[in-house]
Amino acid sequence: MRKMFAVLLVLGLASTASFARQPSSSGDSGQQNSSDKVQTDKQDKKKNDKKNAPKDELNTDVFSQAVANDVLGQVRDGLEGHSQRLMLGAFDQDKMDGYLSFEDQIAALFARYDSFRVHYSISNSAIEGSKGVVLVDWQMEEIPKAGGSPQRRNGQIKFEMERTKKGWKIVDFNPRGIFS
Repeated sequence: MRKMFAVLLVLGLASTASFARQPSSSGDSGQQNSSDKVQTDKQDKKKNDKKNAPKDELNTDVFSQAVANDVLGQVRDGLEGHSQRLMLGAFDQDKMDGYLSFEDQIAALFARYDSFRVHYSISNSAIEGSKGVVLVDWQMEEIPKAGGSPQRRNGQIKFEMERTKKGWKIVDFNPRGIFS
């Protein structure tokens, strides 16, 4: 009984292996085995997923309030996450006048305060030439590292944004003193 079971097992495995080696009968000159077909199907699915994925708002060619919201959200996230790099990533260092002094100003701000809370509301948005312009009601609460009561800043800021190779970036804002 054991010998018979062993013989059947060996024959079953041998026939499965020979069947797997046989080319498909589709008649294609570029025949594929099943693992190649699965790999190709996965690659096609990834391509379709990329085509059907929602576009990144920062990489759109047309300025909109959603684009402005994404850029300003990056500024807020950088402040609230205490990440100078994330915050400054929303600004175009090549096109923004006085970027180096602004960068120093932000470094000093992060050195003075332990944490930030930011709330903003876009009150107006427009397109002026190649720039997107938004008027923002800005509120920021700063917790000093030395202790003490939180400081609050409120005001309207005019942000100008331009499309760059890396998406939409802030190229100017006024008043500049809001981050000092």
